[in-house]
Amino acid sequence: MAESQLSELQNMRVLLEEARGLSRNLAYHRRARLEARLGEALEEVDRQIVELQADRGSWRSSTHFGG
Repeated sequence: MAESQLSELQNMRVLLEEARGLSRNLAYHRRARLEARLGEALEEVDRQIVELQADRGSWRSSTHFGG
């Protein structure tokens, strides 16, 4: 399940980056506002990706029985 969430977050990040690129065609004041919101969304997605990866890593280490 974490793999699916991670994949979806990574896909969302790609879409947000594409939206950021497309925003360059907007008028300056609209572009600045949209890029600020996209930046916030990207930071949140990045935070969730790191959190999921950390959770997945701690799960792996706790299920590893050695040897």
